[in-house]
Amino acid sequence: MITLHLYEPESQQWRNGDRSLLNLPLHGDQKLWVNLSNASYLEQQQLLKDFGIHPEIAEDYLRERHPPKLESFDGFTLMILRAYAGKDFRDYPGHAQLSLLFSNQVLLYKCQLPEQDYPYALPSFDVNKPMMPITDWIKHYIHAVSASYLEKLINFEDELSEFEDAMLHHGDDHKMSQIMRYRSVFRKLDRNLAYQKEMFADLLLQEREHLLKTQFQQVELRDFYEKFERLHSMTQMYYDQLGDLVSGYMSTSNHQINERMKLLTMVSAVFIPLTFIVGVYGMNFDNMPELHIESGYYWTLAGMAVLALAMMLGFKIKRWW
Repeated sequence: MITLHLYEPESQQWRNGDRSLLNLPLHGDQKLWVNLSNASYLEQQQLLKDFGIHPEIAEDYLRERHPPKLESFDGFTLMILRAYAGKDFRDYPGHAQLSLLFSNQVLLYKCQLPEQDYPYALPSFDVNKPMMPITDWIKHYIHAVSASYLEKLINFEDELSEFEDAMLHHGDDHKMSQIMRYRSVFRKLDRNLAYQKEMFADLLLQEREHLLKTQFQQVELRDFYEKFERLHSMTQMYYDQLGDLVSGYMSTSNHQINERMKLLTMVSAVFIPLTFIVGVYGMNFDNMPELHIESGYYWTLAGMAVLALAMMLGFKIKRWW
């Protein structure tokens, strides 16, 4: 189902309805806002043909999954963005793909959400708001996409601090598994934000004139880039900090294991010569003079004790324990 909002400059009001409202070409200062989120593939395809959208751009717009992209042709600009669709970073529910195809008079809007229990939604069209340029809607959605990451990244900073304290004082495998889940989520966030950051970076660096440069001021384009650049930097920073926690926990665990192994090694080193002595005097030979010494048992025990104490003293001098 296609939802259509048509602004009539004569009445200065929005008319709401379905595809029957559409009468191309638009005239004068008419504005058209079309929601294709619930439209079928064939409905979308036919509408794009009616607007004369280039087949390559139409193909990208129709895809259910597409990396963030920015492309312009014949007065229309395709902008594909990815918003974070979860309420926090405990698990990655997927992303909300926002596909915007717009000109100075038309905005074709489509938002695809992952299947999840958390009802995430980008701000919807409000017919009660006064008419504003199409570019203002685009800015509104770019800010909404960046905000879907920013608030959660800021909140995660406190949670990360608690994790650092917990891992320092009583880290365990359960917390370790939580950290690994977070790292997996941040790896996906890093990929999504890197796409969007580079998308605006390429636009700023392009020497040839781009349609979007005529629709937005240079300072606005730089602001878009800086938003996603900061989000990308924060994501990388948290990912690295989580990696440091993993490395710290592994180092601590390895150190504890090494200490235990050192203790076991020293115990083994003490008992190996004692076991050798016991083994020697446990042999069943008839000609063993020491077996006939009346106090031989006590002398042997004393010698074994002196040997053990001497070895432990040697370990202590070498500061092995």
